[in-house]
Amino acid sequence: MEKLYVLYDADCGLCSWARRWIIQQPAFLPLRFIPAGSDTAARLFPGLSRPDEPKQELVVVGDDGAVYRNENAWIMCLYALEEYREWAVRLAHPLLRPLAREGFALLSRQRPRISRWLSLASEVEIADTLGHVHAPSCARTPSDVFDSTAGSSPRGFVEIDASP
Repeated sequence: MEKLYVLYDADCGLCSWARRWIIQQPAFLPLRFIPAGSDTAARLFPGLSRPDEPKQELVVVGDDGAVYRNENAWIMCLYALEEYREWAVRLAHPLLRPLAREGFALLSRQRPRISRWLSLASEVEIADTLGHVHAPSCARTPSDVFDSTAGSSPRGFVEIDASP
């Protein structure tokens, strides 16, 4: 395995934050993040991600065809990172895997609430919000700024003679 594809919920603030955090980490394996339900995800991984399906789970696909879901996907993301591989191996241990599963399930169920609590907005949410903001256009013209009858000084400004 030389590369991992991560299908994540691009509408979720917590998921978007986790993607940004992972991208900043040194990695043994490159991770390519693809929004779940996107046309790209449907084209690359037919049957795993379709635009009409809810984005309920984290899915990681290895370039060897292996598919990891939920806590296994999260463990694989950690396994790809240089500083977190040991944690991934530990969480995959049979004694800790149930705890990893429960922890991941708890976070997954509470993603919207955690995103609100931590004020984590996804890029999709920010774009949607900014798309509804209508900035006034600048209706001023050069003649509003410069009064041609008063010389070259902008209107409202007074020239000061600074000579000694």
